[in-house]
Amino acid sequence: MSLAPETRTRIDALLQQHRVVLFMKGTRQQPQCGFSAATTNVLNELLPDYHTVNVLEDMELREGIKQYGNWPTIPQLYIGGELVGGADIVRQMYASGELQQALGLPPPDRTPPTITITDRAAEAIRAGMQENPGMALHLEIGPDRNAGFQLAPAGAGDIVTESNGLEIRLDPASAQRARGIKIDWVETVQGAGLSLSYPGSSGH
Repeated sequence: MSLAPETRTRIDALLQQHRVVLFMKGTRQQPQCGFSAATTNVLNELLPDYHTVNVLEDMELREGIKQYGNWPTIPQLYIGGELVGGADIVRQMYASGELQQALGLPPPDRTPPTITITDRAAEAIRAGMQENPGMALHLEIGPDRNAGFQLAPAGAGDIVTESNGLEIRLDPASAQRARGIKIDWVETVQGAGLSLSYPGSSGH
């Protein structure tokens, strides 16, 4: 099925009106899929404002944008009328600094943060990593200090820091927020798990 001329005209107009356009599922405030949420999280770190198109409310654009850029999935980020890619590419470019460059922004501070991992936390982390050989430990810290660990392949653009013999990989924004944090292992009535505490706070 070819792209209808009127749909192409609509997309052309959107890309001409707005330098940065994200075709996504949901809105910037309420993304409706994990990939769209991941992409808005990156853009929110860099831009106070950008244009989004909720393809869930517009079936014509939902299918049309896939044909327009010959890209089969949503979300899709366009900068200056050019297709950048989807969530994975946006995150990779953000980590490497290529996205900042494409947006005309200064490169990210890539200074590895100084963090502390206690012996108990290190022991628990190593146990988890032994069950997932070949995976690297990533830490992501959001603007609200909501933090999450995950085991995933290492990325070329990761910022890497080390504590207690463990490597932790972060994106640029998380690296800034991680400065001075302490990672501990705590046991409460809710269960046991990793806990982050920030400089000047009692814990998180």
